[in-house]
Amino acid sequence: MENRPGANGIIGTEVMVKSPPDGHVVAMVVGAHVVNAVLQKDMPFDPIDDTTAVTLVATSPWVIGIWPGVPAQNLREFIAYAKANPGKLRFGSSESSSRLAGEQFKQVAGVDLVHVPYKGGGQIVQDMLGGHVEVGFTSVLTFLSHHKSGKLRVLAVGGRTRAGAMPDVPTAAEAGLPGYETYVWYGMYAPKGTPAAITSRIQGEIARLVRLPEFAERFAALGADAVANTPAEFAAFTRAEHEKFAKLVKAANIQPE
Repeated sequence: MENRPGANGIIGTEVMVKSPPDGHVVAMVVGAHVVNAVLQKDMPFDPIDDTTAVTLVATSPWVIGIWPGVPAQNLREFIAYAKANPGKLRFGSSESSSRLAGEQFKQVAGVDLVHVPYKGGGQIVQDMLGGHVEVGFTSVLTFLSHHKSGKLRVLAVGGRTRAGAMPDVPTAAEAGLPGYETYVWYGMYAPKGTPAAITSRIQGEIARLVRLPEFAERFAALGADAVANTPAEFAAFTRAEHEKFAKLVKAANIQPE
């Protein structure tokens, strides 16, 4: 395994894209894989046409958290407060996918929040603890200890179901915001042209592994849910995610950089 960080995952994924399609080089990516294509002008590869989908390994909902100094005890109260104070509240995002989680929230809830970018969820939390930003969109794991201590107020998770690590936190739909569903996802791709026999074999092994008790326990601790769907299902999911984010970026009038 090689960790090739940089450029929001593009550097590592490009290594896979340029490798022979023989199944010996695959890439594990996050949702930024498709987000990059709608936020960046110049991409060295097409995330759909230049890859072969293997499987969606797992998903984990983005979490909506606020600084306790905001006078809101739940999501409905926060939305009302944000509407009464347009452009005065700041939201932090840790990368492109969590930024779009915030932009999607703005559109669905009908509120005006100011975006503040960060390099990681830990930095968001530190500034939220100090009251420098009022809202954060980041992972279950990043907020978990502060949620338990009460130092930050977690209002909702963006998944269809509650997160196993935060069973007391409602989904956005339960909290009064139907139509808001957003999550970080982890998927595996192979180079374009990789034979179906190879991708199916890799997917089958991953599906077997994530059903093992030790994997289930680890995923639960991280606030993630195993999926391990088929290559065809993951290919359809990839296209749908790309289309969703492209529409979201256009509606938010975000200019690719």
